[in-house]
Amino acid sequence: MRNICLSIFLILSCFIQAQTSTSSKSSSDDENAKDNRRFKGMVIAGFNVSQVDGDRMGGYYKFGFNGGVGAFAMIKKKFSISAELLYSMKGARSQLSTSKVSSRVIQLDYAEAPIMFNFHDKKIAIFGLGFSFGGLIRKKQATYDIFGYDTGQLKLPNGSYISNDNYVAGYKKYDFQFIGHVTFIIKKVIGIQGRFGYSMAPIGIGMADGNLKNSKQWNNVLSLRTMYIF
Repeated sequence: MRNICLSIFLILSCFIQAQTSTSSKSSSDDENAKDNRRFKGMVIAGFNVSQVDGDRMGGYYKFGFNGGVGAFAMIKKKFSISAELLYSMKGARSQLSTSKVSSRVIQLDYAEAPIMFNFHDKKIAIFGLGFSFGGLIRKKQATYDIFGYDTGQLKLPNGSYISNDNYVAGYKKYDFQFIGHVTFIIKKVIGIQGRFGYSMAPIGIGMADGNLKNSKQWNNVLSLRTMYIF
């Protein structure tokens, strides 16, 4: 995973270096040069609201950071390929509350590398489809009793218990996601993006019925992000 992230970082650096080299044009052509650049860099910051399908909890109650860097490579006037390197916090929560009382939280943090194919609509909006490769860098589950104390274990429907550490041990190290997005452009340099991502393969074995062989889980994520394009 480290080698993959390093390779993507080097590619993004080349993209950004290439696009900055075009800024040496005369001032009278500067605005057109910015619009016609082949490569454009971007800095991204926003948040995820997520759930884990198959974990016996419902609702996009888990909030987490989503941000990083990326670049567009224009292949035609209205089409581009983009690559990003992100830190993305996913998971699930049993209730939409700041209180820990009688709640359960799953924390799944990934280093992600999305690759997108994009359509640019008259510089007002960008529509994209693609996929993302994510490496799991943190996994944790916490379960709280009615007094707000971490119980350290989860009760299954069949009446048995499993420790939180053993539960999260079933999650895979990687997550492959399908991604779609709509991005609205403001004054050519600011993008407001809505994005949906869903795992293309199960991220691990769940505990919906206490059977380790049957209940699979998938990341289900909605993101709202702000992008600065340069």
